Amino acid sequence: MKRLFTILTGILLSSFLVAQETEVIKKAPIYLKPGQEKYIVGQLFPGATVTKLKKDKSGKYIKATVEFYIPMEFLLEGRVSKKIGERQIADNAVYKLSSAKRTGNSVYISLQIKNTGAKNLDFAPMMLLKLTGKGKSRGELNPFKGSNQGLAIIPPNGAITADLYYDFKTTPKNVELMCTAKPGGDRVYYLLGF
Repeated sequence: MKRLFTILTGILLSSFLVAQETEVIKKAPIYLKPGQEKYIVGQLFPGATVTKLKKDKSGKYIKATVEFYIPMEFLLEGRVSKKIGERQIADNAVYKLSSAKRTGNSVYISLQIKNTGAKNLDFAPMMLLKLTGKGKSRGELNPFKGSNQGLAIIPPNGAITADLYYDFKTTPKNVELMCTAKPGGDRVYYLLGF
């Protein structure tokens, strides 16, 4: 029992040491990789908080993370993508991406859509959903697979689940789903995790 306690204590202590917060004490350069002093990508000033993750092989560098905020006006795109399972609202539609799977050049998604408005919601995946990958590769909706891939009328407080298949020309990477309730309306985004 004592040995088990010692092992568990060691595991707990090591987990605290793996992700440990600390403070920068002097101006520190930021490198993308250890030992590349020529390639400084930024710097941290004294007082900045970082989370230490691990030392590199040489023991001279610490891999660290830092939380920071950027004014939206400086970004090309100000959107924030959510993860699978989170609910999001675009105009009068509540979206929940239940699952996403990739097989070769195809992506399957299961998306729940609920109408919270007072009028019917005309849900047409071809018009209101867009699947894109890294390099702006776009998925094309496969009309022969899935369910609710055509126009679906969702009554007030009604909901549907759309099982949709998208085909890409090459294996998609960093795939993101964009949903909107009407052309030109509010948009929400999901990262698919592959």
